[in-house]
Amino acid sequence: MSVFSESIDVLRAYTAQANRHPMLDPAEEQMLARAWAERQDRKAFDRLVRSHMRLAVKIASKYARSGLPMGDLISEANIGLVKAVQRFDPDRGFRLATYALWWIRAEVQTYVLHNWSMLKGGNTAALKRLFFNLRQTQRRLGIQDRIMSDEEADRVADELGASVDEVREMEHRFATPVTSLNVPVGEDGDHEALDLLADETETVEVRLAEKSELAVRKALMVDALGALGDRERHIFVSRNLTDQPVTLETLAQQYGVSKERIRQIESGAYKKVARRVRGAAEASAAPILPMASKRAKADLRRAA
Repeated sequence: MSVFSESIDVLRAYTAQANRHPMLDPAEEQMLARAWAERQDRKAFDRLVRSHMRLAVKIASKYARSGLPMGDLISEANIGLVKAVQRFDPDRGFRLATYALWWIRAEVQTYVLHNWSMLKGGNTAALKRLFFNLRQTQRRLGIQDRIMSDEEADRVADELGASVDEVREMEHRFATPVTSLNVPVGEDGDHEALDLLADETETVEVRLAEKSELAVRKALMVDALGALGDRERHIFVSRNLTDQPVTLETLAQQYGVSKERIRQIESGAYKKVARRVRGAAEASAAPILPMASKRAKADLRRAA
């Protein structure tokens, strides 16, 4: 059996296990959360964890193409879920799923970054950004499923704040064969992998969690941008929070400096924003992930 088939079978097994535990209504969730927070009621804790296992499995499944074992990804997602339940404050006024979403994603992304062989040669901010955003950027520019030209690679490098060599290296490492979705799976081989793919339609629970996450991100981003100088803010927004990011060359001509100087200003602004956002998040006990969802990114651009 191929690794892909094993991952599909593992995902199916975990999904079936998670679906055996019913979701909680708000009143029941609040009661159990208080029982854990106030009395350390282990049975309440277990019910909170089990009722949200499907959320952990769903988030883990989105990283299936990382090449890491699906069972390990789900285990890391469950670790994030457990951490979320341990720290959840029922008096904050939002659902556990909203809070847990942050912790689960953070745990899985950290695991992927630390273990995938693609990043063994380095773990810089640029490589992390490439890892999570290269494919999305290529799709937006209409250059997926083929080798990029030198001009396209240069454009992608500008947009992602990386060197052309780093973009080429990441492109090469992404170019690994993908197992056919028509491969037979199961003990009798009477199903195809395509038959077992999960429905990617977001649940109401996930949509509400994303909406709450976005509101927090907007507030943190607006506050962080206010701490930048006019030039820093313009360069940062132009490079990171616009539908069509402005190139380093265009900004260099506008300000009469070199492309490298623009890159340095952007990097400095990025660090200031990151520090301020992380500081505010830590003060409210909400972990901040290195990237937002596609919808959240678009809305953050509009908020800026």
